[in-house]
Amino acid sequence: MTEANRAQHIVQALAQYQQQAGPRDTMRVPLRGSGVLLEVVEVPLDLPVLNAESFRIAPSLEEHPQANVVRTDPYSSAAQRVVADLVRASHRHIEDLKESLIEGQDQPGLITRKGKLINGNTRCVLLRELRAEGRITASTIRVAVLPADVVEPQELELESVLQKQIEHKDAYNLVSELMMLKKLHESAGLTDAAIARRLRIRSTQRVTDMRAVLDLMERARRLTTPMLPLTAFIQEKDQAQNWFELLTHVRESDQRDGRQAGDLLIGRWLLAYMLGFNSVHKLRHAYGEWVEADVVPDLEEGNDLGSAIAEVALSSPAEPEEPPTRPVGVDLLGDEPPAPPAPETSTVKQLLNLAVIATRAGDTEVALGNGETAPAADVREALQASVSRGLAASKRRSLAGSRLHRPAFGLTQARSGLKEALDALDEVAELPEFSPHRDNMLLLIDEVTELLEKVTEAAQGDGAEAAEFDA
Repeated sequence: MTEANRAQHIVQALAQYQQQAGPRDTMRVPLRGSGVLLEVVEVPLDLPVLNAESFRIAPSLEEHPQANVVRTDPYSSAAQRVVADLVRASHRHIEDLKESLIEGQDQPGLITRKGKLINGNTRCVLLRELRAEGRITASTIRVAVLPADVVEPQELELESVLQKQIEHKDAYNLVSELMMLKKLHESAGLTDAAIARRLRIRSTQRVTDMRAVLDLMERARRLTTPMLPLTAFIQEKDQAQNWFELLTHVRESDQRDGRQAGDLLIGRWLLAYMLGFNSVHKLRHAYGEWVEADVVPDLEEGNDLGSAIAEVALSSPAEPEEPPTRPVGVDLLGDEPPAPPAPETSTVKQLLNLAVIATRAGDTEVALGNGETAPAADVREALQASVSRGLAASKRRSLAGSRLHRPAFGLTQARSGLKEALDALDEVAELPEFSPHRDNMLLLIDEVTELLEKVTEAAQGDGAEAAEFDA
């Protein structure tokens, strides 16, 4: 169906609407600063074109292999198939919505005079599916028709307001919402204050920070090789607070220590995030030197795979090719080469790259970077275990307070752990099935005893040793 045919169908539907006797179906939408009452009509299911500019599908379309097809000719059959697939995939409660549509539409969609759906894309896709499956007999969709003089910025505003209304408990994911704010700011020309008013966001600063979070995501995804897609930041339960806290830390680090330090901070945080540690209370401890201080040593002390991963992380990256000879005096122009990355930057980057590859590799083998390969699942498990213990260690340091109190705090924690071990041994030590575990237990006791002797020596030290201990 051509655009002209779609427009003609809608004109005819509106003419029939005006001839109806009695109450007529309407829908009020926020438009031009007030509520506008629109006519609601029924049009054939195959008439509407899906909105290729929908905020809901924006993150997925960004990385789709046929994205150019959609951008070049969004209303072609090929583009519409891509959009339909993305619309379906982006709704996190798709089957619930589909089943509800068997009983009919609760709310009409919203369509332009040329037949583009501003709201109701998911419902249109599912109604077409239900019709094709023979589960419904209806061949039309209810839509409210926009005035003919509505322009694109107003369409964007309308979508942002209507789509944020929760439908079958599926609000926008965080990335889609952030991309929506960016488009409202850049394409619709709205200020942050105007966006806050229209979307009922609590403050102008909140909108400013949300747009900054999208920039932060763009920065974060470029720290890995291969580069992460934006969809990597879409979670089943979006935790926007994680990103706002990271934004605060990065702003402070950039201002205090420069962009390279900010990138290192993001990389450490992102390592935990990509390995599934995305709850707020865990990620709050993914700051500081916890990767180098806790994760790498834990890997080194682990099994063969953990040791191999640590070795790769600590190894020097391959030297880049020598740049072309620079003309004499060019440095005077301020065009100096960037400083080489610090060792800790290289360590974090190599662990982060391996984590990204392993989390996206499914059940295949992944290259460790030292000529060896390992199952991706085993690499993920090793990294997750060490990162979990690293975050726990970072949390303990945070709870312990100042460095003068940390030794006593650590011993208090160890004492509690030993008491728990003693209680557990009282329950199982005499059981025959415990015998195979006894030797490992005795080895652990030897290690703990050796550590306790070292702690005793350190606590009794004086002079230079005591000064080092206090540090």
